[in-house]
Amino acid sequence: MSAHPDDLPPEAAEALPLAQAFREHADPELDAAYRLARDRLESEGHWQYFGPPGNPTGFVLSEFDANGQALLKEKRRIILAIEADFVAKLQRGELTAWARVGSPLAPWREIPASAWSTVQIDDLAKGTASGPGIILFDVRVGLRVAVPAPQPDAKPATTPPLAPTGDAGKPEKGATLYTAEFERRRAAGQLEPSLPREAAALLAWFKTNYPERQAPTAKTIANRLRAPYRAACPQ
Repeated sequence: MSAHPDDLPPEAAEALPLAQAFREHADPELDAAYRLARDRLESEGHWQYFGPPGNPTGFVLSEFDANGQALLKEKRRIILAIEADFVAKLQRGELTAWARVGSPLAPWREIPASAWSTVQIDDLAKGTASGPGIILFDVRVGLRVAVPAPQPDAKPATTPPLAPTGDAGKPEKGATLYTAEFERRRAAGQLEPSLPREAAALLAWFKTNYPERQAPTAKTIANRLRAPYRAACPQ
């Protein structure tokens, strides 16, 4: 992977130069078909030298080579299909592009997915693209990296205060919790037929719902609720 410019935004950390991204994110089947057509063209095509003396790049495919011309046409068709698939990924937001807009010296800007409905790739090697009234230089493409939002300075964790019990001078045993549950059961007509059984039921409820707290004893619950239980269930 080539080094990224220092001013490229952090969310573009996975972005690659346009030509490299074009290869890296090409559809695998289309890429395989392109390589096959390219290799066949190189090996089966009839090439003729055409150009000034000493020009090593002056070879062209013979216009009379029907098979070679067909392979050349197929190669170009596949490249267009790869480009269409690549642009579609940009339009859907599967890939994100960043570029210098309007000037090679402009700051980087993220190109919105909607722009690729009109923007077209001009030159892969140069990394340029353009659309109506816009020119993009040094286009970079890749997956957008999630950058965590800055967090305020963390404060030391504090232990939340325990709920008051109503039992002044005694260890916390959650009296207000089980008395509130007792009142709920009384209003719903769910009290047990005896105080010991009601105390046992409330103790089981307390241990189930507040396992992290120190549980009272059934005797403590019965003593605390003796008067309200007798008022609710007179013998």
